[in-house]
Amino acid sequence: MERWSLQQRIFCVEQFVLSKSIVSVQRDFRRKFGDERQRGAAPSRKIIGQWVRQWRETGSVQVKARTRRITARSPENIQRVRRALERSPRRSVWRHSQLLNLSDRSVRRILHHDLHFHPYKLHIVQELTAAGHSTSRHGKCTWEMAAMT
Repeated sequence: MERWSLQQRIFCVEQFVLSKSIVSVQRDFRRKFGDERQRGAAPSRKIIGQWVRQWRETGSVQVKARTRRITARSPENIQRVRRALERSPRRSVWRHSQLLNLSDRSVRRILHHDLHFHPYKLHIVQELTAAGHSTSRHGKCTWEMAAMT
């Protein structure tokens, strides 16, 4: 949701064209749109200046649609990453990114969001048993105490 409606933006630009003063625009805005909840909130000098500049350049104060193309996560690149991982699953993500000519971050994003792989490293550790652990520890402590005296 936008903070300022189209009607409010148009009002500010029209008032600025008439008065040439941002302070008077803010004052008139508070009179027209202010209520108890907003406590007379008005657009800042910077915002009003941006609306006036946009109106002069484009003739409109509507919010521009912000769309962004997802280029690295295209279906072709997702398939390329999937095939590369099937061929050599032990190769690092960094090495895959170099061979596929994609950024390391893009390959990681494809793996996580599109292929649902998650980073995990298997750690091999020694099994601890209750009897073996306590006796070896006791023996080590006894040996340390004998060495200190």
